Amino acid sequence: MRRFAIVVVAAALAAMVLPVGVAGANHIPHTRCDPSGDTCVSVKKIDGVRRLRLGMLFKYFPKHQVCVKGPDDERTCVGFRTRRLNNGLWGSSVDWRAHYPFGGRGIYRVVWRTQGRFFTSLRFHVRGGGG
Repeated sequence: MRRFAIVVVAAALAAMVLPVGVAGANHIPHTRCDPSGDTCVSVKKIDGVRRLRLGMLFKYFPKHQVCVKGPDDERTCVGFRTRRLNNGLWGSSVDWRAHYPFGGRGIYRVVWRTQGRFFTSLRFHVRGGGG
């Protein structure tokens, strides 16, 4: 039964972060998972809100930091508690605009850190006036 539960939660994790549609030649990946698939991060617009998400099969660490560096080279880091998400996973789902400044149009780099160390990163592109 435990193995079945792990498979179901792993499938939910994959569904949470896997991109929809086919990527073009200039596409920036919006999802990254570790080789085991236990931990994934994503940057996606959900209902018009750009969310920086961390999803873990288990609560591997109690806190983590999400840093965003904009095209203006300003870097802002905010700490978050790892919590139980609606889909049964552990992690966070952060509203980018609520926690980070708009640094203009261009490429933003998101870095997830835990215990003061680099965990993983992704990038996203802002084309308009702040979305």
